[in-house]
Amino acid sequence: MDEQRKSRPAPWEPYRIMSSFVFLTIFGAGIWLALNWKRLEKPEWQVRTILLSIFLPLIMIAIAIGWIMISIPYRNMPEQLFLSVPMLVFGANFGNLWALARLQNGAYKKYKQEGSIALLSYEYDVDGALFFGGLVTLGIAAVGIFLIPLMGG
Repeated sequence: MDEQRKSRPAPWEPYRIMSSFVFLTIFGAGIWLALNWKRLEKPEWQVRTILLSIFLPLIMIAIAIGWIMISIPYRNMPEQLFLSVPMLVFGANFGNLWALARLQNGAYKKYKQEGSIALLSYEYDVDGALFFGGLVTLGIAAVGIFLIPLMGG
């Protein structure tokens, strides 16, 4: 068992994976983070993360497109109101990705300090990751809703 654990591939650095969204999109980076769960001794979290990384962005994109389609007839709508849903969607997609990376980063640090045996007893801070992802979502949305219109007009 110990030999098998030692021969297991090392986990990838979560924030590096997250930054790959530039090339792989939100979907690809999320799936790559999902594949990292096996390396972090949590293979049971892979399928959930893959599903979340595919369906959350698709649902969010559908909501944004729906909002835009509904809003088109209302030409006098305030710009902040028009941007509110698309920016919240944009923030939610990045918040999700950042939360996943943050959730894995603690275990990755523990692995780097103590080796793979430390991963067996590592307690993941799911609440902290969700809170952080929510802050990222709201922060991106606030910038998009309030600062972008000021810069353009």
